[in-house]
Amino acid sequence: MGEARGARWAWAVVCVTLVVVAAAVGLLGLPGATWGDVDPASAIIALAALAVAVWAGRQAVLAQRYTDIDVNAWSRWLADAVLEAETQARHQMLGRADKTIDVDFVFRPAPAHNAAGAPAAGSLQEVAAYYRELRPRRLVITGAPGAGKTVLAVELMLGLLTGRQPDDPIPVRLSAASWDPGTRVRDWLTRHLARAYRMAPRTAAALVAAGRVLPVVDGLDEMDTDPEPGYASRAAQALRALNDYQRGQEKAELVLTCRTGQYDALTRTEVWAENAARVEITPLSASKALTFTESRVGSNQNMDRWRDVLDAIDFRPEAPLSRALDSPWRLTMAITVYEQRDPATGRYLRDPAELAGPALDHPDKIRDHLLALYIPAVTAPRGHSAGPYRPEKAHAWLAVLASYLDTNAGTGRTVGGRPLSSTDIVLHELWPLAGNRPRFLAIALTAIVWLTIVWLAFGGALLPGGMVNSSNPYLVAIFIAVGVYMCFSAWGPTWPQPSRLGTLRRPTGKGRKRLGAGLRGGLATGFLAWLTIELTLGHWLGVAAGVITALTVGLTVGLTAPAAEGATNPRDVVRSDIEVGLAAGLMYGSMAAAAVGLWSSLQGGAALVAIAYGMAVGLAINLTAGVTFGLAAGLVGGSVTFGLAAGVAGTRYLALLLCTRGRLPLRLGSFLQWCYHAGLIRTAGIAYQFRHRELQDYLARHPVPQPLQSG
Repeated sequence: MGEARGARWAWAVVCVTLVVVAAAVGLLGLPGATWGDVDPASAIIALAALAVAVWAGRQAVLAQRYTDIDVNAWSRWLADAVLEAETQARHQMLGRADKTIDVDFVFRPAPAHNAAGAPAAGSLQEVAAYYRELRPRRLVITGAPGAGKTVLAVELMLGLLTGRQPDDPIPVRLSAASWDPGTRVRDWLTRHLARAYRMAPRTAAALVAAGRVLPVVDGLDEMDTDPEPGYASRAAQALRALNDYQRGQEKAELVLTCRTGQYDALTRTEVWAENAARVEITPLSASKALTFTESRVGSNQNMDRWRDVLDAIDFRPEAPLSRALDSPWRLTMAITVYEQRDPATGRYLRDPAELAGPALDHPDKIRDHLLALYIPAVTAPRGHSAGPYRPEKAHAWLAVLASYLDTNAGTGRTVGGRPLSSTDIVLHELWPLAGNRPRFLAIALTAIVWLTIVWLAFGGALLPGGMVNSSNPYLVAIFIAVGVYMCFSAWGPTWPQPSRLGTLRRPTGKGRKRLGAGLRGGLATGFLAWLTIELTLGHWLGVAAGVITALTVGLTVGLTAPAAEGATNPRDVVRSDIEVGLAAGLMYGSMAAAAVGLWSSLQGGAALVAIAYGMAVGLAINLTAGVTFGLAAGLVGGSVTFGLAAGVAGTRYLALLLCTRGRLPLRLGSFLQWCYHAGLIRTAGIAYQFRHRELQDYLARHPVPQPLQSG
């Protein structure tokens, strides 16, 4: 909804601009106008008519979008995409290993309205078969923090995808914290498919309407900071919305994960997932902990190091250590920390027996102890050379992001009508971390670049003798209007959508439509540029301005696409958007510079040799200036044309990095990608997320690394 509203506003701005230019032409041109080659009155009528034509053209383009969609083909494509993404996510959640714990779960009936056919118990390996027994197929997975709820949900998704029939819905995992319960479930699913799986919104909406999407809503407990969410909480609103979500005459299929405490609190307010089977993951048994440790540790000699830990789990189930390590996440973290070895000597750096020592006499102390050691363990060098980031720096930078996410969760802050996520780190949507400073900085940079260009143009630095007479009121009006428009573009929409460069080679049907719309928009904008320059600076320069504007706008709009469609990792999105802004600025700057140089040389009226020399010098000077300022303008301002904000999202991201210098690394995308490979964070579509909520909460509570005790 926000993107569509932004596009409508962009088209409205274009149309209003045409009318304003018409009025300006009338006020400046009519009093002293003579009827000759150009009739000012006709120009006013033409511009007003063009505004109407532009709006009508937009409506025609929208009307052409509604064509038949092959739901079966897109379902197969989405199933393959989800399978690949969730296989990688599973690998990442298991610490880049292939061994998982076969956790057990038991059926916990709700007070009423349970799904039929739910067995009394099951396990991770059986979860897909368990789900297929349910009528309707609605499952709620609960458990303690770190119990493996998300891993169980992912295992279910992979099992359903492996044995999927053509008409079966595709399970798609969504973060509950990213949902505004005021948004319809259908709209939320559509937006997520478009954003995370690079689908056209219309295609995504068709799949949702056909019942081909099974929502796997992960982390209902992360929607509220209150451990006892009440009837008016976001989680309760989400449950009521999910209960209203229908497929035909029945409730739609659903998978939901939530911590046990929060779900019990919601149930006490008589809000729960209706017609669903709720299961609860049981604490990790001693035998399964032993089996998992053996699979990860290896030799019998190494297992002796773990004997005190395993004995505590086996024979003292009520001990703090047993309660602290009764979840897969905590046990995996402990193995990661205590299997760390010196890269030079191979010596184990820590003894797991310290976990059973008297200093760690409470499960929370053991948890925080492991979390404090986790970042140094995964960021340690794997060879003789040091890693690219020191553990204390990585801790501090991640703590800034964790504090921002936790603040969003605690305050429920919204920007531009959208709630700020408490789990997702999306680079081009991270700018609210610095307030509105990135937006103001983008305007300041744009204004500086444009004022420099104006000074050089009127001051004669671009061409000998000056480009034009600064007393020309038309030219002054044009420069002011362009400057204001560039600053308006730099402020941009609240949530600009990044773009990427497309290709002319064998475009798809959607690409051909986009190219056609771009060329039509380019012709309309080119006509406006020609008419404006024709009235002020002359015939040939007007023709050049029209052609250059038409080509630049047409190709920029027609050969760009949403950046998420081509993203292979989250940082590709802002990188692509910056490339589009630079390409658009470079194209327009170089073409305009060449035209001005040619026009200036011809204006001299000298002999042929002098004209040739003047053209060469003028082109060289203006191309240098045009390329320089085209790149600068593209970098700081981008171009906003017919709803396309090219470079604005990337510019705002760069402004954020400048505003947070010292708190975040200047190469934030590279740092987060390194954290992904280290196992500190995971990816979810175009978003980064902390590997576990406990890690995020710990970093938010401890922005400064805690002193480490030697083992």
